[in-house]
Amino acid sequence: MTIYVAAVVVVSGGLFTWDYAYRRKAEEALRPPPPDVLAKNLVENIIGRGTVKDVKVGEAAGTVEVTFESATYPPAARATVSGEVVSKDLDRVMVGLRVVKGDPLAYVRTSDGKITLAAQAEYTGRVVQLLVKPGDKVEEGRAMVLIEPQDKTDARKNLETEGLLASQAILAQLTTIKTVTAKILYKDITLATVVGKRGEKGVTSTYHESLQ
Repeated sequence: MTIYVAAVVVVSGGLFTWDYAYRRKAEEALRPPPPDVLAKNLVENIIGRGTVKDVKVGEAAGTVEVTFESATYPPAARATVSGEVVSKDLDRVMVGLRVVKGDPLAYVRTSDGKITLAAQAEYTGRVVQLLVKPGDKVEEGRAMVLIEPQDKTDARKNLETEGLLASQAILAQLTTIKTVTAKILYKDITLATVVGKRGEKGVTSTYHESLQ
């Protein structure tokens, strides 16, 4: 009888411990993540995975400062067809090359064996990076060449939109936050600083001198 009672106590104790641990895990799973983690996730859902470099939350002041890499700058010439990149004219697409909107940049061999123009300059400007090499397989929509545009109007507009979307996402989910400052980077340079405030539809933006 004593052995039976002891066994019941041990089993009951084990079940209680298991139940307690299970309930704690369930509660933790339901608990929202810290504000900085939530802000990071919200921005990366919009801009792209791994783009957020830093998040600072000032809970007392109701502020968030988020630093992330731009997803739109510099603009990319993207593949309009899928295929295997070929060497045709690719050796001339070097960093610093001046291009005019519409200039051919990269060709691919499609599944039917034809060599087809796959990417052309979307802006007049200069090449800052070639993202493909002969033999690479590319899908339609893949970025092939990055071009710094001569006219910075569209670039500023795109950066402002990135900052606006990031601010709106954070303000919508973190109800105690009043101001979001988005610092948008390219190669460690802060291209734009975009400030959004609760209750205001627009944002305030300042840009790096290279975008003036």
